[in-house]
Amino acid sequence: MQEKISKHVEDFLNFLRNAQSEYTWSMEKEKEQDELTQDYLHLLELENLNYHERAKIAGYLSEARQERRQYKDSVEELKSVVEFVQGNKKFLNELEQVLGEVRKQEKYHMNRSYRPRVLDEETIERVKGK
Repeated sequence: MQEKISKHVEDFLNFLRNAQSEYTWSMEKEKEQDELTQDYLHLLELENLNYHERAKIAGYLSEARQERRQYKDSVEELKSVVEFVQGNKKFLNELEQVLGEVRKQEKYHMNRSYRPRVLDEETIERVKGK
């Protein structure tokens, strides 16, 4: 069966609604990874570490930088979406109304019935073969 139109509209609206929180969360996680990077760099700079300890911290540093890159990429990708949402509140409200109307029509179509105008019950039963 074909997916309902309302599902597509709803998914799009949910994506737009969630973009801001995902953007904010990703920014916070990027900042957290920046701070972790500074912690590791200060450990390397200020502590008297042996070769194995420095190598271990270098591994942690690499992981922190890779994780930071993922969050930064997410921030960059979501930025335009968030700006669009912030600048188009009226559009989003109108799209919510569209979703309501589409759902109303879908519900109507699911519960559709017809009451004959000319045919009587006896004729209908005869046509059905009962």
